[in-house]
Amino acid sequence: MSKSKILDSIRKNQPGAIPLPEIDPALFADEGNLREAFTSVLTAIGGNVHAVNSPEAALPILKAAFPDAAKILCRVEGIDLNTVDPDSITSAAELDDLDLAIIPGAFGVAENGAIWVPESALSRRVLPFITAHLAIVMDGSQIVGTMHEAYPRLKDFREGFGVFIAGPSKTADIEQSLVIGAHGPLSLSVFLI
Repeated sequence: MSKSKILDSIRKNQPGAIPLPEIDPALFADEGNLREAFTSVLTAIGGNVHAVNSPEAALPILKAAFPDAAKILCRVEGIDLNTVDPDSITSAAELDDLDLAIIPGAFGVAENGAIWVPESALSRRVLPFITAHLAIVMDGSQIVGTMHEAYPRLKDFREGFGVFIAGPSKTADIEQSLVIGAHGPLSLSVFLI
């Protein structure tokens, strides 16, 4: 049977379309403090959350948390820790041994502790995944309750890439043991302004 006949058969035998269910976002939203809910969830999944008044206030916390970080790339204005010039990166291979990446986050989601990071916040798309440790700085007033509220906000980002990041990389499929940093950063530190 030819490919076109198979595809035609599939098209003809699809079930009828049904409307998506109506979901009341209030069922999922934390009516209380979104910042507190976000912090609680992100901490529960292994992230570290710090309340700061400005990006500059994150500097001493970062220095204390990562005293041995030699290769640092920062994309946040007001935090001068770069040992790598973000604009000089020409390939992802140059980030292979990156100790710490510090990037801005656009907004957070309280229900799952996720942070939307658009491509413009990165030097390379691989940056938040290849670094040993990741820090994200974001405006604490930019937290929504649920992913139902988050997705409509994505229309404001007309970029080729973006990603929701929640917690450090982890997996529990290796001999049923939790492994932190299996597929990406060993830690995630979030600074809420």
